[in-house]
This record gives sequence, C-alpha cells and structure tokens, in this order.
Amino acid sequence: RGTVTTASTPDHKNNQVSTTVSRMNTSNNQREAFVEFGLEAGTYDRNYSDSPDRYPDHVFRLRIFLDVLKAIQPQSLLDAGCGSGVPLATFLKAGFNAYGFDRSPEMVEETKARLQANGLDASRVFAGDLDDFDPPTSEPFAAIAGLGSVYYTVDTQKTINNLVSHLAPRGNLVFSLRNKLFSLGSLNEYSADFMLQEFFQTQQLSSSAKSELQTIISERFPKANIEKLFANVDERQIRSNLHNPLTVESELLTPNGLKLEQIYYYHFHALPPIFEHTHQQEFYKLSKEREIPTDWRGMFTASCFVVHASKI
Repeated sequence: RGTVTTASTPDHKNNQVSTTVSRMNTSNNQREAFVEFGLEAGTYDRNYSDSPDRYPDHVFRLRIFLDVLKAIQPQSLLDAGCGSGVPLATFLKAGFNAYGFDRSPEMVEETKARLQANGLDASRVFAGDLDDFDPPTSEPFAAIAGLGSVYYTVDTQKTINNLVSHLAPRGNLVFSLRNKLFSLGSLNEYSADFMLQEFFQTQQLSSSAKSELQTIISERFPKANIEKLFANVDERQIRSNLHNPLTVESELLTPNGLKLEQIYYYHFHALPPIFEHTHQQEFYKLSKEREIPTDWRGMFTASCFVVHASKI
C-alpha cells in the first residue's frame, strides 16, 4: 500500500511486460504512487485476497501489523496512507481507536464506502499527505502505522520526522519498507546493480578494470529474456525508495528520536523472482511456507520488511 505520501499500492500488477527497470535506479522513476494506485481504488481490495494468480503479500503484511498492535495495545492509532481501507476497517473491527488518511481522493472515497458498508464510522478517514496532514484529534497518537506508504514518499527521512511529530511520548511507529538487500537474493540484473553500486568501489578503478568487473558481474547476473506475467513498481516507473534493514536504525530511527524494537520480514521468495513467472504456482506454494517474519533468510529473500520502533 502506499503512495508518494499516502495511498496503498500493490507490489505488482498483472500485465504483460518484457523489459526490466533496475530496482537500484528508483530515484529516476517519475510516476506518483498515489496517482497510479488511486486509479485502482475500486479493485484494490483484491490485493488482500489469496487468489491463485497473485502472491498474497498484503495479507502477510497486515498479519504482522495486527500482531504488533495487539501486543502493544495502543490507546489511539493512525493509519498513515490507508489506501482503500482494508487495514483501517480491520483495525476498527479489532477494537482499536483508529483513524486513517490518504493523499488519493479515490482511495479516501473508497475507504469511506468500505467503512459504511461494514457499519463503521466513515468520518474515521480523511484526506492528507504523509508529509503534511492535519490530525483529526488534538492529542498525539499512541501508535502510527504505515502499511506500504512510507517508501513512496520523496524523502523518507522527512516523512518519518513528520510522523514522529504526531506521535505521543513513548508511542510506537510501525511501518514497512522495501528491502535493498533483497537484490542479493534475486540473482538477476538487480544483483549486478547492487554489487556495482554498493560492494565495489568502481569509481576508483581504471577504465579497463571497471569494464572487466562490469562484464564479469553482468555475465553472472543477466537480465532474464522472457515475457513476464506482470510488472512490478519499478517496471511501472513508480517512484519508491529502498532501505537496508541493517542500517535503518542509524539512518532513519536514531536521527528521529526512535528506538528500534524489532524488524519483521514479509513477501518471501523461496526461489529467485523469475520463478514467479516461469513456475508460478510452485513459487507461491514454497514462498508461503517460508513466510515466517523472524526467519533470518528474510534479510536476503524477502522483498519487504516491517519496522517496529518506539519514540524515546
């Protein structure tokens, strides 16, 4: 879920593509997530179903958030980037004093309709941007949740800072991020990009050494020459950010007065991503069995992770 500052979004959408855009070059992507996924507001709830033609990553993500929230039992909760409202409705049904907002007008309307259809208070949702919103209450929130929204903002640091400003002392911030280290487990051109940009100091190499290194890595991690079943957010040119779970505390949490409580992984890939297009059902079956949020393999084989932090 999520948007450049709000809306909820699928990790992928079914359609035919044959080219790949590097995950490492997301800063060049121009499409705003809240616009792109706002167009899908009426059908977005399918991302929370376990259908045979898509991986239920949103289901696993929501399960993690629910488990964390049930453990901390916040007195008030804000769903930052609520999308079409499936999580917000779930939180309200679970008894939480929850509100939600989204930047996409279509998502806000869809959420209102969903809440009304479930006998819930439609005024619990309002329009707002993750970097600039007016809270519905004068009191800061005991917990803020960002399910697939924070990594679509322009500046993650700025977004976290703004969310923390609406958080009560010792409050909890729970949000999901895209996993930069997943590139190491993808065994494709994203792995090549990661190694050339993160592992090796290519700017210090001579032109011949650099060329040889690029050749070696690209030969070992080539781009798959197949027609894919769907495009991911990078291939759709939707702007987003990647984060390293090993450095997220020092880079995002500590500068914003937050303490790391736990990291949970989701959207596991039991096989390299290409198998989702060539052996889809086998890939889904094995990956679902791997969905254990604290499994260490998630650091490299899960495309996303959830951060649970508390305000110091």
